[in-house]
Amino acid sequence: MDETTLDLTAGHLLTLVFFSHKQFLSTDNSMTGVKAAQYRLLGHLMKKGTLSMSALGNRLYISRPYMTNLVDGLIKDGYVRRENDAGDRRVINISITENGLKHLRQAHSQYKNHVKDLLSGLNPVDLEILCASTEKVESILKKLEK
Repeated sequence: MDETTLDLTAGHLLTLVFFSHKQFLSTDNSMTGVKAAQYRLLGHLMKKGTLSMSALGNRLYISRPYMTNLVDGLIKDGYVRRENDAGDRRVINISITENGLKHLRQAHSQYKNHVKDLLSGLNPVDLEILCASTEKVESILKKLEK
């Protein structure tokens, strides 16, 4: 494996992640009523199902105290619920509620419309190139999923 290409690709992907977070997933919650970290947490629960607090924190790179704060806010809003683990009383599992799924779909739609507004400023040629490029990148990155 070419170490230079690996290093450059990792750098480009991180730049894209930080750019997209800054431009598309604003950290304030004025657009959707949910902070970006809460949106990511709900998305993980939607994809993976019930997860322990520890597993969620590890997957999202969130500290335990901040994780507790995020989950408490989402519980208050009715988007997730805490459940005791049947096999280990010390483990607290978190699952998304129907209300949380509904809100996640609405937030996704709002974020997508926001991104579309931003992209509408591109010229048609750049937009076509970006569409084809992101489609290819998505296809390649899906190979990393397990």
